[in-house]
Amino acid sequence: MSNRREAKVGSDAYLVEVDGDVVVPTSLCGGPWSPDAQHGSAVAALLAWAVEQVETPVPMRPVRFTVDLLSPVPLTPMKWTATTVKAGKRIAVVDAALYTDDRIAARASTLLMRTNPRVELPHDANHPTDPPPPPRTPIPDEAFPDRDGWEPPGFAFAMDYERTAGAIGSGVPASVWMRLRCAVVAGHEPTPFQWLAAAADMGSQLGGYLPFDRFRTINADISVHVGRLPRSPWIGMDGVHRVAGDAIGQTTASMFDEEGLIAQMQSSVHIDQWESR
Repeated sequence: MSNRREAKVGSDAYLVEVDGDVVVPTSLCGGPWSPDAQHGSAVAALLAWAVEQVETPVPMRPVRFTVDLLSPVPLTPMKWTATTVKAGKRIAVVDAALYTDDRIAARASTLLMRTNPRVELPHDANHPTDPPPPPRTPIPDEAFPDRDGWEPPGFAFAMDYERTAGAIGSGVPASVWMRLRCAVVAGHEPTPFQWLAAAADMGSQLGGYLPFDRFRTINADISVHVGRLPRSPWIGMDGVHRVAGDAIGQTTASMFDEEGLIAQMQSSVHIDQWESR
């Protein structure tokens, strides 16, 4: 995969182009479930970019980022919006959305809080020690394994992906490290918030134990509570996947950068079977 990824994604690659309120996705946005739909990570990263286009009255950063994937997001031009729901002195709420044919396809709600570097916190604050990040010792694996000769989707080439524990379909424990290889929007350097958003959707499959060639586990949402933004582009995830008897499941995961814990992620998934080919 690595050679194919490097051949397809150059240093000037990006997920989308933005012209005013119109977004034009590239093939790097492609997802695994349909050749016509985007990967949830591409959608989440774009919505994070949209949120960052809204100015806040004082310096703030995101503390909660929730994405609803309301329908398949197509690989065709879309419209984007970002609006301020609340702009206070301590908190702000910004909503972003993607529209196709005047229909909302995905949306995000982001809660931001004011930063205050003047507050001097005690070094012995009573909180649990952050667990160490999963080790950066990759084991052979593919982010998207073959299914009857099925080619990996476009977004598989947009990320570096190193599994460090578990394997596809083997359950828990499961840990991966990921790094976005390209810009989210042409002409814009990706931000730490965008690194985090792009990685978060990958957690919906983390720790899955259903055979990939028989079942699809499609997440309907992504919710990330952000302790702090990452300080480096490598994002680690250590997660658990559970499925109920009614074919509805949930993934929970801790997210790390190379210094330690940065966020907690949850995702709701729906399980169905691949249609016979």
